[in-house]
Amino acid sequence: MLADVLDSDEAKAAHRIVTDEISDVGEALAGLGQRVKLLCIYGGDGTIYRVINELLRNRDVTLPRLALLGGGTMNVTARWCGMRDSPGETFRQVMRAYTADRLLWREVPLLEVTHGGQTHFGFTVGFGPLVRVLERFESGEKSRLKALQIGVQSVLSAVSGLPRSYQSVLREMSANVTVDGERLPYDRWAAVFGNVTGTVNPFIEPFVGERTRDTFHFLAYAVSSREFAVMTPLLARAHVPVDPRSLLHPVSTWRQALLSVVGQEHLPSDPRYVNRPARHVVIETAERFYTIDGEVFPARDKHFEVRLGPQLHLATLGGGRGQKGLPGRGE
Repeated sequence: MLADVLDSDEAKAAHRIVTDEISDVGEALAGLGQRVKLLCIYGGDGTIYRVINELLRNRDVTLPRLALLGGGTMNVTARWCGMRDSPGETFRQVMRAYTADRLLWREVPLLEVTHGGQTHFGFTVGFGPLVRVLERFESGEKSRLKALQIGVQSVLSAVSGLPRSYQSVLREMSANVTVDGERLPYDRWAAVFGNVTGTVNPFIEPFVGERTRDTFHFLAYAVSSREFAVMTPLLARAHVPVDPRSLLHPVSTWRQALLSVVGQEHLPSDPRYVNRPARHVVIETAERFYTIDGEVFPARDKHFEVRLGPQLHLATLGGGRGQKGLPGRGE
């Protein structure tokens, strides 16, 4: 697939750099300077994360425009930008449109995650049991079969308690969460996520409400892992869970349900579920790991702050997804 990019006619006009390891990205970018107008990235979300953070090491440097070609496992951000063909075909489409001055761009802010005296940037940040499951996958032999096995075992353990070896991984996260100066009234969480695109993983678009230019999507759910696992198919499609206390009054609940069908009333939402745009989130937790864009990192201390960071110009093909993000700009 990479050869399909490098051997194309469109690649002859581009400066090509092939890295052996992810750690080589910084050195590869250091020699490019300010002359780069368009930077195409072949690789998954983790590679994109590394490249973006290397570019942002010097905040005084003007960032080049980026085209995300795919080539990784999930390619969440690339797909959000409309890059759904093979990396080679995507590269050819991007280069043809760029040279003809017809390439469309989307302005996308990054999340700025400050922790342990350092700042990192990405499209998604997450905490809780799902991150521990991801860390278990990342720390072992990685394959699609292994990912499927860990996913199935995690769901089974959350719902039934078996296998028991996953119970410690799936326990709720203890954390104090403050959103825009308001301390949330719970301290045990099944999930805490921030995001700028509206898409966490393929087919998972859980956020409700449109974010503005100075906010990002935020989601937190203070339930057990079992309850979270049962509700995941609905949450993944941005369905808000109903307040279980309302079920104690069946007549009133059925009346509200009927009225909600015709749009006159809504069922009361679960107060333990927080899903709204935010400007500033502070998380105090003793969790050992957290994730940015699918990359798992060890926690350096207990204090995390999340806010909006700098903006990127991302190339988009076919309009992209973006219904939960900001509209793209044609230039």
